[in-house]
This record gives sequence, C-alpha cells and structure tokens, in this order.
Amino acid sequence: ACDTATVTLTIVASPNPVSPTTPAPATPSPLGQAATVPPREEFCNLVDGDCTVCAPYRSPDYCKEDESFPTLIQNRTKKFRKDPAGVTGEGYWFHYLEDKVAAYLLSADLNIPAPEVFCCVTNHDDLNDCLNTSIPTDVDGIVIKATNFHSSQGVYVLVEDPDPSKMGTIDLLTGAPMSYSDVVAALEFMQATKTIVEEFIGTELPIEYKFHVMNGEVAAIDVIADRGTDCPCYGVVDAEFQHRLDRFGCFEPAGMENVDIDTGCTSIDFTTGSRKAGPVKKDLYLCEDIPQPSACLLQEMTDIALKLAARIGVYMRVDMFVAGGKVYVQEYTTNHMNGLRHCAAKFDITTGCIDSCFLGRMYDEAGGLYGGTVTATPTKLTGFLDLSAKEQCDLLVGVPAPVHESSCDNATPVPRPF
Repeated sequence: ACDTATVTLTIVASPNPVSPTTPAPATPSPLGQAATVPPREEFCNLVDGDCTVCAPYRSPDYCKEDESFPTLIQNRTKKFRKDPAGVTGEGYWFHYLEDKVAAYLLSADLNIPAPEVFCCVTNHDDLNDCLNTSIPTDVDGIVIKATNFHSSQGVYVLVEDPDPSKMGTIDLLTGAPMSYSDVVAALEFMQATKTIVEEFIGTELPIEYKFHVMNGEVAAIDVIADRGTDCPCYGVVDAEFQHRLDRFGCFEPAGMENVDIDTGCTSIDFTTGSRKAGPVKKDLYLCEDIPQPSACLLQEMTDIALKLAARIGVYMRVDMFVAGGKVYVQEYTTNHMNGLRHCAAKFDITTGCIDSCFLGRMYDEAGGLYGGTVTATPTKLTGFLDLSAKEQCDLLVGVPAPVHESSCDNATPVPRPF
C-alpha cells in the first residue's frame, strides 16, 4: 500500500514592481525551504475573477546562449524539423516521438503503461468505421488524436454527457457537446493525415505531471491541474516535489549574454517582465495550489521517466497522468513551449542570484545541440520516417497494450484542492 498523504503548495500574488536585475528583493527564501512557502509575490499578478491564479512575469533573461533553455530547444527543433534525415543519419531518433504512433510503440516496447490504442487510420471513412465498430463498450471514453499536429490541436476527449437527460458525448477539453461525426468532420476540415483513437481513463481530465529529464536526472516537473474547467492552472516543482521553481515567474531569452557588474549574477529584466505578465501559455496561469501525488506514485513516475530517458538518450519531457491511482504515460514532448519560455529558476543562497539558466546548463552538460547522446533505435522504429502514414499505422497491428504493473495499484486518486 502507498502513502497517499498530500501537500499543497501555496502562491500569493500581488503586482509589486522590482528592480530590472537579478538579485532578489527583500529577504529571499533559501532553496531548501519547505514546499508550503509561497512563490515570491513580486513576480506574479493576481488575476481578477473567481479563479485563485496569477499571471507570472515573463522576464527576459540574459543566459549564455548554450545555457538558455528556450534557445537550446529552438535550435534543436529547427534542426530536426529542417533536416530530419540528417538528424537520423547522426544516429538520433528522439524526433520520431513527436508522432504519437512512434510514442506508443516505444511505451509498448518498454512495457510502460499507456492508454490502449484502438485504431490508427489515414482517411476519414476509416476513422468513422473505427469509431462505430472498434470501441469497446466498457471504456470510460476515448481520445481522438490527429498525429500531424502539436499540443492539443486536433485532439478530442469524448465521454458520455453527464446530463442524463441528454444522449450523446461531450468533449472534455471544451465542455461542448460533440459527436463522433462532429469529430470526423472537424478533422477532415483540418486535413488530418493520420489519426489514432485511444482509451480515455476516468470521467474527468486528470492532473498532468510533465517530467523534464536530462542526463539521468529529473530537472523539474511541470504540473497542470483542472484542465477542462474554468480555472485550469500550471506550476513547476523540483524532482522531490519540495520546492516551487516558478516562484520568480517565467523567463524568455533576451538573445544575448549579460552579467550584472555589481552582483556577478546573470541579468534578468524583471521590469520588462512585469509589463509582459500574462499566462504561461494559452489559458494557463500559475496555480495557487498544486496537488502533490503520494510518495509511491511520485517514485513510480520518476522511475518511468528515468527509464524512458535512458532509452531515448537525449533531453525529453515525459508527460504522465494519474487515473484511478495508476500512472500512465501520455506523450513525449521534444519542443517544450515551442522554445518561447520556461518557468523554472533556483535561488542561490550563497551568491544571492536567481538562476534561471540552470535548465539550459543541465541540457548543455548532457550533450550540446541535442541534449544527450545517441542510443540504438528501437527495432519497431527503424526507418520510421521513411514509411507512409499507412505503413506507420500498420506498425501497431498486433502490438498488445502494455500491462500495468504497479506497487501503487491500491493508491487512491490524487485529491484536487480547488
């Protein structure tokens, strides 16, 4: 049995301006503080309305180019999008995992728990046939994903309408009624070239835990809670779930290196950041509370993330969720926030500096441009990019769903404090 006690992390927000350089104002808390201490109130503006969330500063920082995490992500993405065959020729295959078929094949190969895929299709007639004939009657719902888009574009999460007076399904991402035929028409309009249909587990969108793994170490965990409600929110914690790394807001690359001559700290322009305060991305603001998984579930997710990262070889964000007290891998993300920003920094109690460059430094130390080293391509993925969409779908034929093996099977679902 697992310990399911939880800790919530609290954020207090007020729009107080601070100096444009790195040293923290007042008396900053050391990195070793307890998780219940709030992020610094100077770096997040309370959002008006019914939600207890705040808009983080989006401050330009002046990290070295090879220590700027967003810049490194941009450079790698530009490389494999422009010349995927060249990256493959160097022995790398991480970029295959942008395709959800390749991602599922990797999970299955390593027996990593993932929702079962019911079908993979390349035309809308086959999608319609799949939705009407291949979905088991005992599942909670389904997720329909177009594989040639990014983020949540072309993704629909359909469950039965909770209103017993209504017949049909709703999309949990929008809360709007949506039928199978509506999804087929939408994807046809979007010109989706390949679509998978997989099991949805549960009755509401789960809390998401996104593990940034570099060089055999979990560098940070992004958490998204209450997606699909009026108050979705985002937060960043350390690997032990003890410290909030989003206490100083979010950071965007300034495009040059600069060190403050008075402090020796890498410069951060918080004044500009305060003027640019806004959502982390889309409709996501920083959470007041972040629900913590049980120690057992956190360890299981950590073990899964490290196992996958070791197999992949380079920096990867491993996205997971917990449903019914069980961990599932959702997807693998190579292009964190499209290289626009990140929201993780540490305070160095010795130097008095806010270090927003630590993720980039870990990435560079792991292995330069790609953030790691070459590993052998999984057999099922050999030549993946040379295959047609239909041939890629055919790789799923006969691949059994991974068997969920967990010491946390009896854990209760993670409480939601909102």
